[in-house]
Amino acid sequence: MTKVVLCGMGAIGTEILKYLVERSHTIVGVVDSDPEKRGRTVAELTGLPVGVQVVGSVGELEPLDADVAIFATKSRIKDMAADLIAAANLGLDVVTTSEEMAFPEYADAASAERIDTAARGKGVSVVGVGVNPGFVMDLVPAAVLSASKNPASVHVVRSVDVSRRRRQLQAKTGVGLTRPKFEKELESGALGHVGLVESAQLIALSLGKELVNIKQGVFPVLGSEEYVMGVRQFAEGRAGECQIRLDLEMTTTSADFDVVEVKGDPPLKLRFERGVFGDSATVALVVHAAERISRAPAGLITVLDIPLSGVPR
Repeated sequence: MTKVVLCGMGAIGTEILKYLVERSHTIVGVVDSDPEKRGRTVAELTGLPVGVQVVGSVGELEPLDADVAIFATKSRIKDMAADLIAAANLGLDVVTTSEEMAFPEYADAASAERIDTAARGKGVSVVGVGVNPGFVMDLVPAAVLSASKNPASVHVVRSVDVSRRRRQLQAKTGVGLTRPKFEKELESGALGHVGLVESAQLIALSLGKELVNIKQGVFPVLGSEEYVMGVRQFAEGRAGECQIRLDLEMTTTSADFDVVEVKGDPPLKLRFERGVFGDSATVALVVHAAERISRAPAGLITVLDIPLSGVPR
């Protein structure tokens, strides 16, 4: 079984921890910056049979026998690059839920190069995974596109009922704000989903093309008295002869579904009728990636490089 260091014991991190234990992996280190958690054992905090004591930073980890570090912490590369490099320098493969890490060269090329250099130097892999980006709007469309000759376009729609999601997602989509407040927070970078352009980049990569003519936008969905019920976002671009369009709607009145439609030979359409529930699917994707990453190429990679099979060579 895999020996894991978990960084981040928030809502998703704790669920990842539970699934790791369920699958009989060994937890050899846990990191969390919350002073209420530092110095306490995982067993004290969660009731799980894990006696590891929580430390406050990656730098506090002593030399340990581990295979992979899982980061369920931040979205932006600039906020976590140092920690990812530190984990790689410890000789650990790294799996992170950071949305920008789905296609890091686009978000922060300088940090991506530093992470790649560190990972290659130690012969380990670093990858960003998740549901969106990392699955619904990129990995799945890439798989569907592979079954169509000369695709002219791919259109992905993800619709999410945020009333059924954690409060953090509702806050990120601006639910309950006035329009002026929404526009102010959007300008500051506090609102909106991170990762749509990264997903479009991954689809282009699967086609072996560069994504060009990139456009994106974020718009409030308004209810009565101009209060925000959520957001609509889009990203689009062209990869060779294929037009890529991604539409994301996250509101309190949205239906849950995901659709991938390809115009090609043959034309293809895939629909997840009740949608892919983000939290539980993210946990599964992260843990399964941690189980398989040892078989991936060294360096900073994408989900397209992770084997689908966990069977050793």
